[in-house]
Amino acid sequence: MKKKIVSLSLAAMLSVISSGAVLAVPGDSTNVTAYPNTNNATRSIAGADAYGKATLQSQGNASGYVWEVCPGISTRVVDLSTNSSKQEDSYTIYMKAGCNYTLNISSLSSYAAKGFIRNYN
Repeated sequence: MKKKIVSLSLAAMLSVISSGAVLAVPGDSTNVTAYPNTNNATRSIAGADAYGKATLQSQGNASGYVWEVCPGISTRVVDLSTNSSKQEDSYTIYMKAGCNYTLNISSLSSYAAKGFIRNYN
């Protein structure tokens, strides 16, 4: 009987402790626009241990990069670019749980640039 009470107590404590943890769920996405000759960044999205995708679109010269922020380390993980003959650039990224991802974009011409990032493919 005593073992059963201890087991139930431990299970209840673990349920309470783990209920505060929020896990990233695939399905989050965001986008941003950089107006001509300016830059901008998306809000951060959480990785979900799944492949995600970053896309940059512009009719002119534009650049972008994805910034990965994990506990203890931040890394630039991918670079994107467009020009008048290549108006879209996309990249599939493995987005780790516990890390956050931001797409930073710059319009380098008289055309606006649009960026999209999502934590699913």
